[in-house]
This record gives sequence, structure tokens and C-alpha cells, in this order.
Amino acid sequence: MRRSTVAIAGLAAALLVSNAWWAYRLLDAGVTHTYQSASLEESQQALAQSLAVIKAVAVSSHTRQAVIDAAKAAWPGVEPFEKDGYLWVGRLGLRFNAAGRLVEAVVGA
Repeated sequence: MRRSTVAIAGLAAALLVSNAWWAYRLLDAGVTHTYQSASLEESQQALAQSLAVIKAVAVSSHTRQAVIDAAKAAWPGVEPFEKDGYLWVGRLGLRFNAAGRLVEAVVGA
């Protein structure tokens, strides 16, 4: 009788430990998936805006406003703001010279 009680207690403990491990792994996978989805969306936004800016700059007579409008149109719902010498439109930082020509584009962290 004593042996079966010990065996049942051992199996019950093993079951609880394995279930806790599976629950932890499932939670970890969910968090990882959430961060991965957010990162993917940010990368898609930066790529879409970059391609739109490239198309706007390819026109020989591009203006500052045309580049900004192209970046805004590529990912609606973002408002530009200036910080550290860049005009940030979503994930894309744009630096213009005094003549209004695009001289640098960076992707924000």
C-alpha cells in the first residue's frame, strides 16, 4: 500500500511540474509572437515609407513637402515631428538641407 501511494504522489508531482512547464512555454511563445508581430509591422512601415520616399526623390524636381507627403501617404495615420535635426514621419527620419533637398534618411530604433 505504501509503495502505490508513493508512486501516485510521484506521478502527480511529475504531472504538475510538466503542466507548469508547458504553461510557461505557451506563455513565452505568446509573448514572443506579440513582439515579433510588432517588429514586423514597424519594418513594413519603414519599408513602405522608404520606397515612397525613393519614388518621390526620383523625380528631379522633388520638394521637401512632396517627400513628406509621400512618406505620410505610404503609412496613413502618422504625423511628422522634428527631433534631433530630423523630421520623423513614422519610423523614417528625414534630414533636409537649407534648399529643401533630402540629404539623409534613417530608420528609427
